[in-house]
Amino acid sequence: MPNKKLLEALKLGYEAEKEGLRSYLKFAKETKVVSGKNMFLQLASDEVDHLELIERMISSLSEGTTVEKVEVPKARLSNFMPDQKDLSLQPVEKGEIGDEEALKIALSHEKKAIDFYKAEAQKDYSKEVKEFFTKLAGVEEKHYQIIEAELDFMHQDGFWFDTMEFSLEK
Repeated sequence: MPNKKLLEALKLGYEAEKEGLRSYLKFAKETKVVSGKNMFLQLASDEVDHLELIERMISSLSEGTTVEKVEVPKARLSNFMPDQKDLSLQPVEKGEIGDEEALKIALSHEKKAIDFYKAEAQKDYSKEVKEFFTKLAGVEEKHYQIIEAELDFMHQDGFWFDTMEFSLEK
């Protein structure tokens, strides 16, 4: 008999990932800045991966088979996180206020996902299930950092990925 509590958590996670996918595709369609569109499309792709992983786990539990270690792929956007040595001061197109609102909504979605997966990882599940939730939380944390960096960039606070973009000193 499958663990009812775990199945409910997985179904809740599945619905949240589905909502994230819908939102990110909507934001990609509405965002005017190309780099923002690409970011939202990559986030949507990661959500599809999460949906597939959760589906496999639900299926495995429903069939009564043992849950095995699941490899959660690294966020695709992690590949786009710049190294400090790669940063340049070339002008980049900035988003509009609607783009900022989309980023704030995305940030909120990622925060909820992080909190949910971390809480589930603390529950009385098998080592493999705890690891699964921990890895999903890690990917969502990467998403959060990327979205936060985009917001910081839009606000032109002088930092991008925690690196100073410009200085007021000579």
